[in-house]
Parts: sequence; C-alpha cells; structure tokens
Amino acid sequence: MWRSFGVLSSDFSSFFRSRSSILNRFSSSYGIMSNTEVNHDIQEGYFFIDLGKDKAVLEYEKEGKNTLNMWHTEVPVSHRGQGLAAHLAKAALDHAVENNLRVKPTCSYIQKYLKDNPLPQYTERVLPAEQ
Repeated sequence: MWRSFGVLSSDFSSFFRSRSSILNRFSSSYGIMSNTEVNHDIQEGYFFIDLGKDKAVLEYEKEGKNTLNMWHTEVPVSHRGQGLAAHLAKAALDHAVENNLRVKPTCSYIQKYLKDNPLPQYTERVLPAEQ
C-alpha cells in the first residue's frame, strides 16, 4: 500500500509539473506576458520594450514641469495581442505616480487603458485630453 502511494505521489507531482507548463503555454497563447521588461528613455521621451529588431513604444511629451502628454502607443504588427501596450501603459502611469506628475492621455490606447483600469492612483492624475 505505501509503495503504491509512493508511485501515486510521484505521478501526482509530475501531473502538477505538466499542468504548470500547460498554464505557461496557455498564458502566453492568450497574450499574457509576465516577464516583460519596460525601459524608459527620458531624454527622448518614450517607454519601450525591446523586441530584438523591433520596439514597442509609448511616446510622451513633457509639458511644463509636471505634466506628461502621452500621445502615442505602437506595437509592431508581429507582436500585437500579447499585452505589450498594457505593459507600456502601466509603466508610464506608474512613473507618473512615482514622480507626482499629471497625465494628459491624448493617445486613444491610454484613454482605453485608463477606462479599463480606473485605479485611483491613476485617475487622480489625469487631465482632460484637450487641455
């Protein structure tokens, strides 16, 4: 009986290992990228994800001392549907929060992201896009 249990327990642990790899494949096939590194080029005014030969970018202009006009987000066609724009938006908005900056969301994707993620730390920083 105990010997059977030992076999069962090793089969059980391999079952969970295989489920884990299935979940990893599932999450990547549905566009959930958990280990995405977002970089920030302060001099040029954009956040980016290095994709080898390409970049996904979120561009902004600094207006005055404390406002970021987030005006453009672009992900190469070959990398769309992987959640990269959301990673860029989150990084840019987190940067605004951490640096006590206001956000002017003139980019339609940023507007959508804010609507879908109405977190108070973001919404309290948002200026109307037409200002």
